Amino acid sequence: MSRLAEPNSFKVEIISRPRSLFQLAEEKFSSAPPIRRLFSLCRRSESESVVIEDVPAQDCVASENHALLARFPDCKHVALKRISFWKKKVEKEDDLKNCKSADCQGYALLKQDIVPSQKYDRWHVFEAVIPKYQHHHNYCPVSSSFKFRAVAKEFEVKGCLYAQQNTLNKACAQVALRSLLATRLARPEFSYEEIDAFARELNPSFLPKNGLKTNQISHVLTRFGVDHLAMDYTAAPGMKTDFPFQKIIYSGIESGSGALLAFSLSGPNAPQSGHIIPCFGHTFNEDAWAPQADSAYFRIGEVIKYIPSRAWLSSFIVHDDNFGANFCIPHSFLRPEQVRYAVELYPPKYAYSGAEAEIASADYFYSLLPNLLDGLHQKNPWIRRLLEYVCQQKLILRSVAVSKTEYLDFIKSEEDWDGNREMPETVSALKSQGPDELWMIEVSIPELFSTNKRKLGEILLDAKNPIASKANGQSFVLARFPERYVFFDKLDKSGKPNFLTAPSNFKSHLSLLCR
Repeated sequence: MSRLAEPNSFKVEIISRPRSLFQLAEEKFSSAPPIRRLFSLCRRSESESVVIEDVPAQDCVASENHALLARFPDCKHVALKRISFWKKKVEKEDDLKNCKSADCQGYALLKQDIVPSQKYDRWHVFEAVIPKYQHHHNYCPVSSSFKFRAVAKEFEVKGCLYAQQNTLNKACAQVALRSLLATRLARPEFSYEEIDAFARELNPSFLPKNGLKTNQISHVLTRFGVDHLAMDYTAAPGMKTDFPFQKIIYSGIESGSGALLAFSLSGPNAPQSGHIIPCFGHTFNEDAWAPQADSAYFRIGEVIKYIPSRAWLSSFIVHDDNFGANFCIPHSFLRPEQVRYAVELYPPKYAYSGAEAEIASADYFYSLLPNLLDGLHQKNPWIRRLLEYVCQQKLILRSVAVSKTEYLDFIKSEEDWDGNREMPETVSALKSQGPDELWMIEVSIPELFSTNKRKLGEILLDAKNPIASKANGQSFVLARFPERYVFFDKLDKSGKPNFLTAPSNFKSHLSLLCR
């Protein structure tokens, strides 16, 4: 792989101020926005050095070169550079040997191709991994560890892979798919030619440079073994109300698998074709006013089952191959009529969406509410407060994908606000509950959730089997609240679910699960 290949040659550039990274990018590569963006991101992270290596084309890069030559016999692959950014001053190879992965700000493969017949001579970012800068409002669950080489030593950087189209053999759809699939599958070496081969199964005559249709995108994901929810709003415009794109994108991000967002272009010279981008994170506004004001001021008298946790998000964190990596899109910037297509990727072995799990959990919550009202609210102040907010229609739900082991580790290690921990025998008993794949829907109330990032409980659903249309216990695993676990028992004669309870040693609130 070119990421890990031994370099043919290398050079180190010291880039501490007042060295201009704009000038360095223009001299060595080009003034293309995605390349400038890479250098600017690393400037913001106060990088001190950049290592520039000439590397051979291997694996997915070599595959692209063969595809380009097959279509454009006069294509020349002029250069392939591997660049890496460093927090330390690196002046020679021995300095790199003393560096650790934590000293690296990211890497990129920059590729230059010339095709005289197409009047084409460009550099583009074949791939790059530049972690989103650390900020307590930034959440990027969609990430993976990528290994790369810098001269004689291997390093590792964590993030979501970025890639740029070249207008010759790959468009925005292919690079968006590779961005998420390389990250979701931890397979950075897979090629665009693999994507195109699956796309041709639906349309043998399609030209890769023209991108992919929505059915091809869904087919490619399926052929790579990635289950997903694809919402084509052009075919079903009514779904914009029931399943707005924000719900789909947010659910894919929170699950740790990612999402795709496609939209139309506008303006007097806008083409018919649209654009598609990968989404892998979001920002969180703990002081958001809208979630509280919505029901209090603007939906007076309406029945509101719950407030989704996405009500506090400010922006989606995305890559845009035209501009670069790690951009924020305000969640309401795109108008509903502009959005054509949204795709939520599922975690491995998950059979349905986190957005669907959230809706189902609301039904389960109100079904098991009598078990919380059964005297417990009279002695536990947090159950009382939860019920007060439920009466105000301010229940908060947040869906997170977890394994059973991850959940048990959480229960075992967590302590509530008063310092109480769960009894070891209770944790052991929970090992028999449910499958390995779970949707954990965290239950909270406004101030506790947004300001303190804590919760009063959670509802666990079986993620391997599709949920039923009603709360019939089919997908229900358990629920936990202060002092109480709740388990499904049976349906009564009227079809309503009955539940059993068991004691919990947690008396108050716990931390949210934040990755």
